[in-house]
Amino acid sequence: MSQTLPAFDRQVTLREMMRNVPTSALETAMEHSVGRAWRIDGADDGLVHAGALAIDGPVCTVALVVDIDVVGTLSAPADRQTWLAPAGKWIELLLGASNRYRMAADLHLETVVADHRELMDKHAALGESEARYRALSAQLEARVHEQVGLIEQSQRRMYQAEKMASIGSLAAGMAHEINNPIGFIRSNLSTAKDYVAALGQAIAAQPLASAEAKQLAYIVDDFPNLLNESIAGADRVSRIISDLKAYAHCEPAQFADVDPNDALRAAVRMLGELPAGVRLDTQFGLLPQVSCDRDGLTRVVLALLLNARTAMRARQGVIRLASAARDGELLVSVCDQGCGIEEAVLPRIFDPFFTTHGVGGGIGLGLTVAGDVVRAHSGHIAVRSTLDGGSTFDVHIPLQTGERA
Repeated sequence: MSQTLPAFDRQVTLREMMRNVPTSALETAMEHSVGRAWRIDGADDGLVHAGALAIDGPVCTVALVVDIDVVGTLSAPADRQTWLAPAGKWIELLLGASNRYRMAADLHLETVVADHRELMDKHAALGESEARYRALSAQLEARVHEQVGLIEQSQRRMYQAEKMASIGSLAAGMAHEINNPIGFIRSNLSTAKDYVAALGQAIAAQPLASAEAKQLAYIVDDFPNLLNESIAGADRVSRIISDLKAYAHCEPAQFADVDPNDALRAAVRMLGELPAGVRLDTQFGLLPQVSCDRDGLTRVVLALLLNARTAMRARQGVIRLASAARDGELLVSVCDQGCGIEEAVLPRIFDPFFTTHGVGGGIGLGLTVAGDVVRAHSGHIAVRSTLDGGSTFDVHIPLQTGERA
């Protein structure tokens, strides 16, 4: 708070000078010199002080001078004129001393106030500097936190890339090794089907006893069904191997305009059998072509379906997989009626290696990879879950994703 102080060298009135003169000492001295009848008048402010008695009769007066300025007058009865001049000089000495004291006090106060003002200005400057430091510290902390998050994300991606490269190499080798025997098994089954047809014709041309005819007829009729089921099983194994190769490939993500429902169907084929009493309900909407990584989207949906299947163990109900185009986004939903997720655990489900399953239930990377893939598509995954009330995972991906690094 600033304040305006009077200048120490200002002009002051006689009344102000007299404030520092001891009243009792003045009256005693004047009584011994000029008596009890006297008065002091200021040049600008009239009567300043008077003796115990009023002046009666003729008056004599002397001027009171302080620093060459006439500041007032001293008056007394005319018969005390001889003593009036010395008394006036004495009062002038008192007034000069009082004025110097006043000037020294004002100068000291002015210096103290100036020093205080300077200290307050420095304190305000320090306060502003501290505020800037705190703001910079908060910004630095936020940037450090952001960089740590980016580093952790990069580490997860590097780990996932190495893991997927290893899995891709393994899957490619396994697919090659499995495809060879599956190929000749299917070929042999097709040949066996032709042989059975030829055998049926030969048996029809050679009549046999009644019992033998019935038995051979049953075998001939049933054996093609067995062969057809075996061929269908071999085709299914080939399809699973093909999907596995697409899922575990080690090539960089390839964005292309595709029908997202194709990726969802591939994930369904890879899911395998569901627990008893659990069925999968698919509700695929009519979708436009979307620029995305088809295999990456398959990985996301498969991870969500596997989680839903695990949550439905020892339960009965429906796992629903749905797709739709809504509000400029591709929306893929996986909803189950399983055990649900505790609220305290929910924020951690996308953390690497975090899992609520027991030994053999997974290593806790499925949702981590799913989250990274969706973020690479400029999207996000929303989760709604209640304990013993099931869970819903909603994948949101912009329909116009644009180019990605």
